[in-house]
Amino acid sequence: MHPLNTFPILKIWKNISISKKLYFVVGAMALLIIIELLTLRFAMSSLSALRAFVGGEASWSKAQKNAVYRFQRYVMTKDEWDYLAFGEALKIPDGDRRARVELQKTSPDMQAVREGFIQGHVHPADIESIVNLLRRFYWVSYIQEAVAAWSEGDRLLIELREVVWSYRKAVQDGVADTPGMEAHLDRVIEINNELTRVEEIFSRVLGEGSRWLESIVFVTLFILVITVESIGLTLTFFTSRSISRGLFGLNKLTEEFSHGNFDRRLNINTGDEIGQLTQSINTMGDMLQKSYQDLQQSHKELEIKVQQRTAELAEIANQNSELYQEAKNAVRMRDDFLSIASHELRTPLTALNLQFYLLERVTEDDEKTIDFDQMKKIIIRASLLTKKLSTLQEVLMDLAQLRLGKLEIKREMCDIIPIVTDCVSQLNSVATRGGSEITFESESSSIIGNVDCIRVGQVVTNLLSNAIKYGEGKAVQIKVFQKNEFAIVEVSDNGQGIPFNKQDQIFDRFERVNEDPAVSGLGLGLYISKQIVEAHRGSISVESNAGKGTKFIATFFLEKEVTLTTNGFAVG
Repeated sequence: MHPLNTFPILKIWKNISISKKLYFVVGAMALLIIIELLTLRFAMSSLSALRAFVGGEASWSKAQKNAVYRFQRYVMTKDEWDYLAFGEALKIPDGDRRARVELQKTSPDMQAVREGFIQGHVHPADIESIVNLLRRFYWVSYIQEAVAAWSEGDRLLIELREVVWSYRKAVQDGVADTPGMEAHLDRVIEINNELTRVEEIFSRVLGEGSRWLESIVFVTLFILVITVESIGLTLTFFTSRSISRGLFGLNKLTEEFSHGNFDRRLNINTGDEIGQLTQSINTMGDMLQKSYQDLQQSHKELEIKVQQRTAELAEIANQNSELYQEAKNAVRMRDDFLSIASHELRTPLTALNLQFYLLERVTEDDEKTIDFDQMKKIIIRASLLTKKLSTLQEVLMDLAQLRLGKLEIKREMCDIIPIVTDCVSQLNSVATRGGSEITFESESSSIIGNVDCIRVGQVVTNLLSNAIKYGEGKAVQIKVFQKNEFAIVEVSDNGQGIPFNKQDQIFDRFERVNEDPAVSGLGLGLYISKQIVEAHRGSISVESNAGKGTKFIATFFLEKEVTLTTNGFAVG
C-alpha cells in the first residue's frame, strides 16, 4: 500500500493540485502565525491589565493613606476643610469599588464600570484590559484572592468612613474630647493597619498572578511555534516527496521510451499535475507501442511480398531478358522505397527521441522549478511526431491491402462538401506555415452521394498536401462541384509544375515528382488515391505545365445502392 493511503487526510491531500497545495501550506502557516500574534496580543493585554491593576492599587493605597492623614489633621484642628479633604480622598477607592460591584453583576453596566474606574484614577486606555482580565480569569485563584482582598479593603474603608463620621458628629455635638471618643481614634489606627495588610496581600497576589500568566504565555507561545513548524515541515515533506517521486518516475519512463522500450507504464498515485502528466505519458506510450508494432508488422508483410515478387521476377528473368530487366527495376524500386521509407521513419523517430531527451532534461533536477508550460509543449510536439508515425504506418497498411486486393470501400450516404471543408480546416495551419493560403470554392451547398466518407477525405487531404508541398508557398485553390452523377474535386497550385514526360508515371507506386531527398514522401499518396477513386468508379487526372502550376481532377461516382465485389471493393 502506498504510504499516503494510510491516512484519509493524506489520501485527500495527494489528489489536490500542486498550486493548491502550495497555497494551502502558505495559508496554514499564515493562519498559525496570525493565531500566534493574537495570542501574544492577548498576553500583552493581560500583562498590561496586571500593570494597570498595580497602578490602580497604588492610587487606591495613596488615597487611603491620604484620607487617614486628613482625619488625623481633623482630630487636631477640628477644621471642616480637613474632613471634606478626607471625603475627597476616599472618592478614588469609592470609584474602584463602584466598578468592582458593577462587574460582579450578571449584566453589568459597562458605562458605570468605566466611570467608576476613571474616578479611581485608572487610565482610560487600561480600563478595557482590566475588565477583560477580571471577566476572563475570574476563576483563577490569583484573581479570586486579589478580588477578595480588594473587597475586604472596601469593607474596611466603609467602616473607616463610619468611624470618622461618628467622630465628626461628636465634634459637632461638642463631646469629641470625652474619654469615650478615644476608642474611635484607636479604631481608625487599627483599620489603617488592617488596610496596609490587605494592600500587601493584594500586591503579593498580583505579583504571583503576573508570574503565573507569564509562564502560561511562554508555554502557549512555545506550543504554537512547535505546531507551526511541525505542520509546515510535514506539509512540505509530503508535497516535495510526492513531486520528487513523480518526476523521478517520469524521468526513468521517458528514458526507456527514448531507447525504444514502450512496454513499461507508471502507476498513477496522485490526482495533481504530476498525476495528469503521468496519465498523458502513459497514453503516449500506448500510442507509440501500437504504432511501432503496426509498423513492424507492415515492414514484415512488405518485405515478404517484395521477396516473393523478386523471386518470381528472377525466375522469369532466366527465360526472358526483358522480364529480367523488369526484375532488376523492381529490385531497384524496392531498394529506393526502403531507403525513402527508412528516411521518412528515421526523421520523426529522431525528433521524438530529441523531445524525450528535452523532457528528461526538464525533469532531471528535483530542486529546480518545473516549467510545466515547456513540458506541455514538448509533450505536444512528441504527440504530433507520434501521429506522423501513425500516418506513415496507415499508408503502408493501405499499400499492403492494395497488394492483397483487400482495400475495402465502406459506402454510406454523406455530404461531400463538409468532408472537403474539414480537410481544408485541418491543413490551413500547415499551409500558413509554408506561406500558402487555401481558397475553397463550391458551386452548391450540398453534394449528397453514397461514398466512403473517410476514403474521400483521404484523397482530398493527399491532393491538398501535395499542392502545399510543391506549391512553393503560393496560393492553393480547391473547387468542388457536381456534374450529372459525379462529384468532381479540383485542386490547383501555382508551383513548379510537373514535366510532361512524368505526368503518366506519377500515379505509379513509389514515383515522386521531386527526387530531392530533402522533400519528404514515399511516392505512394497518388497511387493510393488513384485506387480509391477508381474503386468509386471514378477517375483521377492531372493538368500541368512546367513552371505554371498543377491541377489534379478527381471524380467520384455518387452511388445509389451498395454491393460488394469479390475483391472487397464496393460498387453500385
